[in-house]
Amino acid sequence: MDHKPGGQRRAEFQVDSPLIAAIAAKMVEQIEHGLLPAGRHLPSERELAADFGASRGVIRAAIKELASRGLIEVKPRCRPAVLAFNSNLAPRKVGKPNIGIWLWPHTGDYAAATILKGIQSVDLGQEINLVVANAVGGDWDSIFDSEARFLRTVAEDPQSAGAILWYLGGHRNIAALCELRKQGVPLVFVDRLPPDEFAADFVGTDNEAAAHRAIRHLIQLGHRRIAIISNIEAVSSVRERESGYLRALKEAGLPVCAEYIQHDPVDDARGVDSVLDAWLDLAEPPTAIFGVNDHIALQICDALRDRGISVPHQMSVIGFDGLLRWVPGGGYLTTLMQDFERIGRLAAEIVAQRMESGPTTVFRHFMLDAPILDRGSTAEPRKKNRPLQRDPNS
Repeated sequence: MDHKPGGQRRAEFQVDSPLIAAIAAKMVEQIEHGLLPAGRHLPSERELAADFGASRGVIRAAIKELASRGLIEVKPRCRPAVLAFNSNLAPRKVGKPNIGIWLWPHTGDYAAATILKGIQSVDLGQEINLVVANAVGGDWDSIFDSEARFLRTVAEDPQSAGAILWYLGGHRNIAALCELRKQGVPLVFVDRLPPDEFAADFVGTDNEAAAHRAIRHLIQLGHRRIAIISNIEAVSSVRERESGYLRALKEAGLPVCAEYIQHDPVDDARGVDSVLDAWLDLAEPPTAIFGVNDHIALQICDALRDRGISVPHQMSVIGFDGLLRWVPGGGYLTTLMQDFERIGRLAAEIVAQRMESGPTTVFRHFMLDAPILDRGSTAEPRKKNRPLQRDPNS
């Protein structure tokens, strides 16, 4: 809470030792100026003793005094942690709180921009700075490093009030996530689950159920040879879509053909070309292809047409995301529609709730539906007496 200058007063400690009182007052100043933000653990008694030129006993007494004023939480076998600042002890100079937002691949991407739109639609109840950033670099090492730098920046910012993360770094950036949590910054993950060992709030799509729906759609059209082109990202959304694909085949009593399951460099059109050529040379090529996302599915459509193969009359293609929904007419790709705007809105609402209620160890996961949008890139498979042939002029 902000106070007008006339209402400000310094913290006064009525303790027997002037040294203890002085150190306690100095620590209040550090809390006041954000040098010791809420949720952060205090330095060790040894470090504090060195900083203040006092004995550890004096430091311990000062911490006890701060705990009695509701500024410090002391638990057995835990380093004392800073609680929310008590404005009755000293004035608090607070700027606008910041919410860090980490998006993939960049803010101009349709999905990322729509998630951000959802975040911005939420009334957070106070003025908030949205600090938006995205990955940079030409390779995965650089991308992961840029994410780690962002996470550390949020952790070191005394005004950080929360973070919404389209997280990429898997186990590699766990240390940066732990530092954020250590500072008491509420975290909400979107699209991809956090690493297994890092429990947190999450908002995303029920990818497994949606992929299962897509393959069931193809099976109901009569397809029995259904292929998938995935990517090499080791993230929950990709694994879940592959799982939905496999489950639908098994439930329909269809064999799982290893040749029909391909993992290629992320959104690499040349990889799609090589996969298609290999499939088209099979004695029994697939009659339908599931692209694990719309970027891949659209590349599949382009590559098929370059080879003179008609979509959907000779090959059905289905994607995942709904990236063409704003194209006039909705585009031509049958796909699963993720509700990116609602994902962003729910994530912002959770952050706002966590800012109000404080740290928790009980986290929530919201899994949204992704219905099929049929735009005409799937159809019944071609007749057996009409073999798949590439246009010799293509």
